[in-house]
Amino acid sequence: MSPAYPVLKNDIYCAKIHSDSGLQVRIRDTTAGKDFKANPTTIQLLELCTGTKSVDEIVNVLSEQSGESSEDVYESVNTILNNLQEKGAITIKSAPSTGDTLPVKDVKVKYPIESAHIDVTNKCNLSCLHCVNDSGECYPDELTTDEIFSLIDTLSRMGAHIMTLSGGEPLMHPDFFEIVKYARKAPMTVYVFTNGTLITEDTVKTLKKAGIAKFFVSIDSITEDIHDTFRGHKGALKKTLASIQLMKEAHIQVKPCVSVNQMNKNDITHVLQYFKEQHITDFQLTPVRFSGRGIHNISISPEEYYTILVEQFTYLQKEFPEGIVTLYRREKEKCGIASDSIAIKADGTVLPCSGCIRDMGVGNIRQVTLEKLWDTDTTLELIRKMRVEDDRECNQCQYHPYCGGCMAGAFILEREFRWCDLYVCALLRAYNDVVGLV
Repeated sequence: MSPAYPVLKNDIYCAKIHSDSGLQVRIRDTTAGKDFKANPTTIQLLELCTGTKSVDEIVNVLSEQSGESSEDVYESVNTILNNLQEKGAITIKSAPSTGDTLPVKDVKVKYPIESAHIDVTNKCNLSCLHCVNDSGECYPDELTTDEIFSLIDTLSRMGAHIMTLSGGEPLMHPDFFEIVKYARKAPMTVYVFTNGTLITEDTVKTLKKAGIAKFFVSIDSITEDIHDTFRGHKGALKKTLASIQLMKEAHIQVKPCVSVNQMNKNDITHVLQYFKEQHITDFQLTPVRFSGRGIHNISISPEEYYTILVEQFTYLQKEFPEGIVTLYRREKEKCGIASDSIAIKADGTVLPCSGCIRDMGVGNIRQVTLEKLWDTDTTLELIRKMRVEDDRECNQCQYHPYCGGCMAGAFILEREFRWCDLYVCALLRAYNDVVGLV
C-alpha cells in the first residue's frame, strides 16, 4: 500500500487555547461555520498532520510518546482520521507536501478572542442619515493594507476565527478582495456589512469565489422615497434590491438589516412582507439610537421601538412565523463584549465590541500592541468584572433569565458602563406581550 499523508484542510481552524480557565481545544470549519467535537487526543494527532508525515510515521511518533504498541495506536489513529476525513476536516495526499506547516495554533492570551470586527475604511458612496461613523471620506490616517494584514495575523494568534469587515462601505477599499483572501487563509469565517449598491453581476462572481460566508445588507424600506432619502442617494434602493437578488441567485447568504427610524417606522410591515415574498427568514431590525448622525430627529425612543415591535411580532406571528426566530431566540445569549469579541476602527482605534461608539475606545493598535492592550487595559477589565445580575435594574427584571443585556447600547443612552439597555428591554417586553415569554 502506498504511503498516505494526512493534512488539515486550509479552511479548518484548529487551536489549543490556553487561558485562565484552562486548556480548551477547538476545531472549526470556517467555510460552513460549524464546530467539530474535539479532545486532546484529536489535537495531538492533528499537530502531526502537516502533510510531510505519512500515517505510518505519525503512528510511530505517537507510539513512542505513549508507550503503546504500534498496532493499538494505528487502530486509534485510523479511526480518528477516517472520522475527520468524513467530516471534511482533513484530506489524504499520496505524496508529501514540500513545506512543513503548523496545522494547530497555540493561543496564549488571558481572554481568547473568537470574533473580530474591522472597519477597513471610512469611505462610503452613500450619506446615510443615521451613520454612527459619520462615513463619507476616508480618514486621513486609515490603516494601510499591510497594517490590516498584520492585524489579522495578530487576531488569529489571539484565537479569532470569525472576521466581520465593515466601514464605511468595505467594497470601496481598493484591496477589499485581498483582505478577504488574507482572512480566509488565516483561516477565518468572513462576514461583510454592505449597503449593496456596488454589487453587480460581475462583482457577484468574484464574491462567490472569495468564500464570504454572509453579507449583511442595509435595507430600510421598499418605498424608494423613504429608503433613498434615508440613505442619501437617489436610486440606492433599486441597486440594493438588485444586489440581494443577484446574491440569492448565486447562493450567497444574505441577511437584510433594517434600521428602524422616524422615517420608516410606519413602513416596516411592508419590508417584512418583501422578506416573506423572497423567502428571507434571516434579518434584523435595529433601532436608530441617539448617536452618530442619528441624533438629528430620526432616532426612535425605546417606547417607540416597543410599539413598533409589538406591531411586527403580531404580523409575523400571523403571516410569517418563521421570521420571529430571527428577531428573538428565546434562549439567553452571552454578550461577548471585552471577552471574546473585539472591534477595530479604520484608524486603529480599539473598541470592546462592534456595537460600541468611538467614545468607548480603549486605545489604538499603533500605540500599543493589541495583545497587551487586550490583556491589561483597565476599562476592559472593568467591563469583564461586571455581571448582568449586578445591574440595579436587571437584577429585578422578570426577563433577566432570558436576557444578556447590552453594555454598548446602555452606554450610548446613559453614558455609563452598565448592562440595562432600554431598547433590549423593549424587545423582550414586546416579544412577551405578543408571543409569550414568562
